[in-house]
Amino acid sequence: MTSSALPLSGCTVSLDLWGTLITGGDRQAAADWRLTEFRRVLDAYGHHPSPEKLSEIVGRTREDAAHQQRTTGAQPDVEAQVRAVLDELGIDRDEPDLLKLMLAVHTHAVLRACPQPIPGANAALHAIKAAGGRLVLTSNTLATPPDVHRLLLSDLGLLERFDDVLFSGDLGVAKPRPEVFTTIAARAGMPLDRVVHVGDDPLTDVDGALGAGCHAVHYNPRRAAARPHVPDYADHAELPALLVSLHGATAAEPISRSASND
Repeated sequence: MTSSALPLSGCTVSLDLWGTLITGGDRQAAADWRLTEFRRVLDAYGHHPSPEKLSEIVGRTREDAAHQQRTTGAQPDVEAQVRAVLDELGIDRDEPDLLKLMLAVHTHAVLRACPQPIPGANAALHAIKAAGGRLVLTSNTLATPPDVHRLLLSDLGLLERFDDVLFSGDLGVAKPRPEVFTTIAARAGMPLDRVVHVGDDPLTDVDGALGAGCHAVHYNPRRAAARPHVPDYADHAELPALLVSLHGATAAEPISRSASND
C-alpha cells in the first residue's frame, strides 16, 4: 500500500499530554517533595518559614498560574513563580544561588510523581502512525519546562513516536490560544482543517482547537458531559478507528461534526 493510500495520509493528529497520554502520577508525592526540598534550601540560607505558610504560598502560586494559563492562554514564567514565593516570604531573591536552587526543585518535582502512560496510549500512537497520520504532541507546561518534559517522555518511550513536539513553554503561549493550533498546522505544512486535536480538557483542548479552525476529539474516559457534535471516546483502543472514520468523512462535512458518541 502506498503512503497516499494510507487511511490517515494527509492528516495531522495533535495530542495533548497530561490526562490524555500520561497520568498525573502521585501528585501528592511531588508536592510533598517540592515543599521538603524548598525547606531544605531555605534552611541552608537561614530562612525558616513555617511548613504551613510555605505550603499555602506555594500552592496558591501554582493555582494562580494554572488558572491564568487555562483561562487566558498566557504562558507562566517558571522563574517568576519562584520569585513570587520568595517575595511573599519576604526573602531576598537575589541571594547568590538561592533562586537557582529553588528553580531546580520547582522544575523537577513532577518526576517524583512517576507519571505513566495511560493504558492503550502507546498502542494507539503506533496505530495512528501506521495509518499514515502525522503525530504531534501539543502540551501546556506550567512549572515543568520543555527540557524536563522531553526527558520524561524519552524515559516513557513516547518521545520517538512523534513527528513534532510543541510545548507552550517554547511557544510563549498556551492552549486554548489559537496561535498554538496555527503553529501545529504551519509546521506540518497543512491547512487548519487537516488538523485534528485530541485532548481531555473541554476548554483548552476542545474549545481551543475548534476556535482556531481545527477539528477536535474529546478523550472522555469518565463519560462526562461532552461538547455537542464533538466526537468523544473513553478508551484509547477506540481512537485510531475513530480518526480513520472522521478523516474519511471530511469531503462531506467538517471532521469535528461528522460523528459523535453521544
